[in-house]
Amino acid sequence: MQHYLIIWNFPTVASSWEACPPFAEYINAGGAGDQFEGFELKYRVCDPIAGRGMAITVASDIGKVWTHLAPWIKGFGIKFEVTPVVSDKEFAAMWPGVQAAANID
Repeated sequence: MQHYLIIWNFPTVASSWEACPPFAEYINAGGAGDQFEGFELKYRVCDPIAGRGMAITVASDIGKVWTHLAPWIKGFGIKFEVTPVVSDKEFAAMWPGVQAAANID
């Protein structure tokens, strides 16, 4: 499973405002799309005043991330930046191999 950092911005303040009721309903209903086979939302925070937010997810592939984001892209035109990232533990496990590769003459 790969970690992903997701940062989003609404295109306008009006579209951010329009998304508030359905987003609150989604959260109050348990956020069914936040976890499914091959995808889990670990943490989400938002800045509703500025119309932006971020989340950390884990997914088996980028297609699962896209599936999770699709209703929000289609419904509200939200712009997402998706970046593969590693946890501290993953970083520490990768570092010896990366360091060795960097030291090859």
